[in-house]
Amino acid sequence: MAAQRTGAVSVATLAGLLLALVFADLVAPQWCQEFGLDVWNFRAVREDARRVEEQAVSVEAQRVRLVREIELAGQTSGRLIEAKITLAEAIDELEPVLLYRVGFECSWPLDPPPTFRHAVARYIITRVKAELATNPDKLASVSARLNAEYAALK
Repeated sequence: MAAQRTGAVSVATLAGLLLALVFADLVAPQWCQEFGLDVWNFRAVREDARRVEEQAVSVEAQRVRLVREIELAGQTSGRLIEAKITLAEAIDELEPVLLYRVGFECSWPLDPPPTFRHAVARYIITRVKAELATNPDKLASVSARLNAEYAALK
């Protein structure tokens, strides 16, 4: 019985000491650092947590922007498939958006397009082909039309 009580007292003492150190760091962080009591380096941990939170907000904003860009590209390619717009009109819609997409200019490293408009056109055509992959008849007719429009791009 005495051994159990001694263990419980030890655990309670350590827990109390831990709480006292945490409280001291919250109340007087400079004092804790000055006397070397900031053994867990709470200030650095809090600063790291703040930085990670800022990065998370930035990454989430980028994710939302990318999802919106993809949705816009899907809507544009859908209208292009249905021949409601031309390839040039589709490029006009997506060019301002894709201009700021990081890494977009590196999409074709082995066969770079002559202009950014051509790069956007290739992106749209690739998207259309992916959407029509299960409909080979429509893919053939739409691809022929888009290839002719691509060849006429300036």
